[in-house]
Amino acid sequence: MTTSSETNVDIEMHQLPRDLRSGERTIRLRHLASDDGNALLEFGRRQPNEDLLFQERDITNVADIGDWIHDTEAGRIRSVVAEENGQIIGYATIERGRLRWTRHVAEIRVMVDVGARRVGLGHVLLGLAFESALHDDVAKIIAQMTPDQVGARKIFERLGFVEDAVLTRHVASADGELHDLVVMRFDTKQRLICLECGQAVLTLIPLQGKQLCWACYEILDLELGAG
Repeated sequence: MTTSSETNVDIEMHQLPRDLRSGERTIRLRHLASDDGNALLEFGRRQPNEDLLFQERDITNVADIGDWIHDTEAGRIRSVVAEENGQIIGYATIERGRLRWTRHVAEIRVMVDVGARRVGLGHVLLGLAFESALHDDVAKIIAQMTPDQVGARKIFERLGFVEDAVLTRHVASADGELHDLVVMRFDTKQRLICLECGQAVLTLIPLQGKQLCWACYEILDLELGAG
């Protein structure tokens, strides 16, 4: 089991499961399992209605959760969950377009439990999904949200996503009210490359004239400190 002292790290899918520490909290990142249905359902039913609007599936519905798990097991979706004390507190999914003319596009969805926000978990989950999409050699990564999801939008903007379109009155809430939907995109030609390991990452950190990923930064920083 690999651990980290903070949630501001670069992680890739092949490194899962992995534990993250934020203060006194320990959060495990792992792949979605076939028996996660009830935990996902509980997670979905804890979330505010406005956070559920842009979800393709109804994660408060047993049948939709079952479809999600089935598609993950079939390889159509890659799904990562964040777990704390046996409870799912967040997830990230990556799904490529299924039609021939949309195979170059991957959609990322990230959701974090209200009680687990502001600790950097959303950034880590997004980073995992982003790295996975890049390995698929897609040309474009998209994310969808409603205009009032300001926090989510800021996270994506900091990582280089830009507004691609606003679909007016495109999302209907449970009470029938219609909402706009914002589509954000990241063109993969924008990706940043670590000058030490050559990996594409979301953010780079300067150290002695080099732009590095978090993993290389930590290694070189320790080496410099030891010297």
